[in-house]
Amino acid sequence: MNKEKQLEIKGGILCYQRVKDEIYITQGRITDGQVTVPDQIEGLPVTKIEKKAFLSSKQLKEIFLPRGLKSIGDWAFAYCSQLKSVWLPKRNLSIGRGVFKECGQLTFICHLDDESLKAKQAGRLLGAVPNKLEADYLFVPEEAGEEVWLFRFDEKLKEFLAVPDEEGYTKMVYCGEEDIVANMDLYLAERRRAKARLCFLRLINDAGLSDKLREDLSFYLASHTKGCDSEAAWEVVFYEHGNEQEYYEAFTGAGCLTEENYDSILAQMKDQYPEMKGFLMRYKSQNMGESDLFDLLSLD
Repeated sequence: MNKEKQLEIKGGILCYQRVKDEIYITQGRITDGQVTVPDQIEGLPVTKIEKKAFLSSKQLKEIFLPRGLKSIGDWAFAYCSQLKSVWLPKRNLSIGRGVFKECGQLTFICHLDDESLKAKQAGRLLGAVPNKLEADYLFVPEEAGEEVWLFRFDEKLKEFLAVPDEEGYTKMVYCGEEDIVANMDLYLAERRRAKARLCFLRLINDAGLSDKLREDLSFYLASHTKGCDSEAAWEVVFYEHGNEQEYYEAFTGAGCLTEENYDSILAQMKDQYPEMKGFLMRYKSQNMGESDLFDLLSLD
């Protein structure tokens, strides 16, 4: 193995080693949000991201990995707290443990050079696997979006929704983590929001979604909307996706907007997200009976 070298790129510095006729990235010193790891260095293909290479890169938000990549080592991007998007080649990759551990913002892991709707939907679903579903066996980028993979994703999603909300709380307390989640009510509220997030994610990215699962996901959201004992569905839409229409479309499509909660939802929105407030007003007018003309003209 040759001596480690450095390459300055836009967004930081890459440390690398030549191994036979291939290049291994050993460390990334990141100073910007977007980074592209080059396909070649010194005329040789970049084929491996070494163990912990980008560990705790707090600046990193989006990374494009090389097309000739073969392997990603353990915890290569773990604790990259701002990482949202990863682009990688559609090929059989050797992937280590905890590659995206604690990457809480991660939402998108997509194939390079494929901007089709199917690829984008698969990328969103795959982005949920490492931390939201915690299903390592589903982290197979080359299969993401294929029929069998979607079936396995949906089976895991159904399993996740079926787990009692209180499961795991006692274990956390026994492990001395009671300061992280102060009490059962807070823990349950977050568990329900976690389930609602995945329901919305799958409804919005509905490639291969069966009518039965669509119905089940919609039922879960409608059971946790504004005015219910748990308002997790509305909380996810309003607090986390306040101006994203696709979430309001999924919210209304799931039956979460009702005659009973319409006024309280608009009252809570006040003057925030006027376009989305207008969307809800139009939806009510078109699907739930006429709204007051003044309400439709005013977003106050």
